[in-house]
Parts: sequence; C-alpha cells; structure tokens
Amino acid sequence: MLLLVVLLTMGSMWVVQDGKQLPFRLGLDIQGGMHLVLEAKDTATVKVDDKVMASVIQVIRNRVDQYGVTEPSIQRKGERQVVIDLPGLRNPDEARNYLGKTAQLVFQEPVTTSPMRNASASAYADTPLTGKMLVDASAQPDGAGIGKGWHVSLRFNAEGGKLFGDLTSRFVGQTIAIKLDDKVVSAPRVNEPILQGEAIITGSFTAREAQLLASQLKAGALPVPLVEIENRVVGASLGTDVVRSAVRAGVAGFVLVVLFMLAYYRLPGLVADLALAVYAVLVLAIFKLIPITLTVPGIAGFILSVGMAVDANVLIFERTKEELRAGRSLYSAIEIGFRRAFTAIFDSNSTTLLTCFILYALGTGLVRGFALTLAAGVLCSLFTAITVTRALLHQVLESPSMKSPTLFGVRI
Repeated sequence: MLLLVVLLTMGSMWVVQDGKQLPFRLGLDIQGGMHLVLEAKDTATVKVDDKVMASVIQVIRNRVDQYGVTEPSIQRKGERQVVIDLPGLRNPDEARNYLGKTAQLVFQEPVTTSPMRNASASAYADTPLTGKMLVDASAQPDGAGIGKGWHVSLRFNAEGGKLFGDLTSRFVGQTIAIKLDDKVVSAPRVNEPILQGEAIITGSFTAREAQLLASQLKAGALPVPLVEIENRVVGASLGTDVVRSAVRAGVAGFVLVVLFMLAYYRLPGLVADLALAVYAVLVLAIFKLIPITLTVPGIAGFILSVGMAVDANVLIFERTKEELRAGRSLYSAIEIGFRRAFTAIFDSNSTTLLTCFILYALGTGLVRGFALTLAAGVLCSLFTAITVTRALLHQVLESPSMKSPTLFGVRI
C-alpha cells in the first residue's frame, strides 16, 4: 500500500508540473474571453417557445463545439435569451458572426428555361432541397477549374441525393443557386447530372471562411433569427488578481492546518500533514486529467476541500485516543479507530457530495465549477484519509520506539 501511495504521488506530481502537454483549463473569469447574450425573435412562421429555445441552444452548442472553444457556458435566460461565455476566445467578432448566423441553406432552381450565368436571386425559386438533408460538409482547397481559394463540399442523405440528382438532371446547361440566409452565395452551372448526392459551394472563400461555413452547416440551422443583446470581451487581469489572492489564501490556510495538526497531534499530525500534501497533489492532477475548468469559485471549492480533507483525520485520531484510553494496544486502537470513524466520515462526505450534485445539476457555470471542484476534493479526501494516512501510520509503527500510547498524547 505504501508503494502504491508513493507511485501515485510521483505520477500526480509529474502531471501537475507538466504545463505544456497538460495545462490547467481556465474559465472565462480567469483567462478572459467573450460574454455574449443573444435573443430569439419570432418569424412569420415560427413563434418562440420552449421547444424552439431548446433547438436554438442545441444548435449553438453544436457550433461552439465545432468552433473549438474549451468548456463554454451556454445557458438559457428568461423566455428568449441565451447567455454564452467563451473562455480564451481570440476573435470575438468572428465568433459573434458565426454563432448568430441562421445558416439556412436552400438550393434554388431557375424560373426560366434560358441558360443563365450570374443571374440575380430573383431569377430563382426555392426547392425542397435544404441543409436539413446534409450528412456532411467540409472545407476543401479549390482544384483545377474551380479557382484558387477554398470551397465547401456537401454530401446529402438518400432523400437529399435523390432531390439533387433530379435537380441537376432537369437543368443541365443552366445554373442552380445555392442560397445561405437569403443570400445567393454560389450559382454553379450544371454541366451534367450529379447523381452521387454531392455538391460544392464556391465563392472565393478563404480557408477560415470555408471551415466556418462548413461547421455552421454541419451544426444545423437556427430555427429563428437571433439578435445580439450584449457583447462583452472579458479581460483576464481581474481574474489574475483574484487567483493570486486565492492562491495566497490557500497557502496560508494550508500552513495553518499543518501547524495545528503538528501542535495538537504531534507525530500522527505529521502523518496527517503528509497525507494532506498527497491529497493536494492528487486533486490538482485530477483537475488536469479530467479536465476540470478552473474558475474563481472553483478554486474556492478546492481551498475549502483542503480544510475539509483533514476532518477525517481528526475523527480517526480522536477515536483512536478513545480506544487507547480503554486499554487497547496501539495497533489495535488504530485499526478500531479507522473502522469506527469510517461511518461518520462516509456519512458527512456523502451529504457534501449530495449538495455538490444538486448545485451542479441546478446551478449555472460558476456555481457548477464550485460544485465540481468541491466534489472532486471530497472524493480524494476519502481516499487519502483512509488509505494514505493508514499506510503511513503503519510504517511509523514498524519502529519499536513508536509503539507507546504517548504517540497520540495519551498516557495510561
């Protein structure tokens, strides 16, 4: 068991110190980013209700996931608004445009039989072929005969492939229009029927524009338009100051706990302090490996869990002292102390975990961060208090000079 503790501690220390491959994931309030509030608007055919808002949030979540923002917070506010926090965002204007676009893709057919190139949007009529029938969309560099930029390749499902095959068969030698959000972005000429269920959107796109358009189309179309209510870029300076203060407070609290345990329990207190150090390293490693986004409330939850982690040792040591006063041997008293204290430790930690679960399920982003870090700390404290402290105490008992009840300050 002691070997397991040593190996686990060494592995955790390696994870914590590796800042390049395994950096801490920081929230909006620490590293800065973008805070955006969007409001859904009714259309002539769609009225905003709970079902529509659920669809809006899902589409936005899909787009954020494809945009590559780590640990975003997407929450509904009131009846029509969506609050979006995007930590570490580098281009807020691009993100705002990307998230708020409706991305309604419609293929149009010409309304006249004369061959047309570069026709106006009024010369086309909508067809049943829409972006809802897309299976995949990807950005590709233009090849020979297309251009020197990028285009978006589309692949339809069976229904969409049949409709696209019928459309291209009927209008060979003419142009069909590809309309995105009521704007014709491409009007390619049909040279021959395309029956494989694939198409391309051209428009002199840059690589980034093509990638964002492909992501929008894959994520799906918003059922209603969104209007920007608030757009704020959050700086990291405030979060950095708060984190610096939190770290100082955490170190001060850790030192005070260590000194108290040493003064009151002496050598067992030193054992508990070593277990507490193992606990701190283990929790930080878990934050990186899961990974858990660290917000200011989340750091507060971790600091709180450090103080709670030593509670289990206090219960164990007090129960051990009671057994020593009852005349048991030191080894027997420690074993019974661990066993009888476990019920109280488990019950108290279970209630804390239940509270964390409720906070995480019902809370918003920052509250959920607090609940998550506190829960991770509580679970680790159960392991270190029962396993690590026990292994270290048994190692201490190997020394003949350490088998006296005075080890716990009890004189018989």
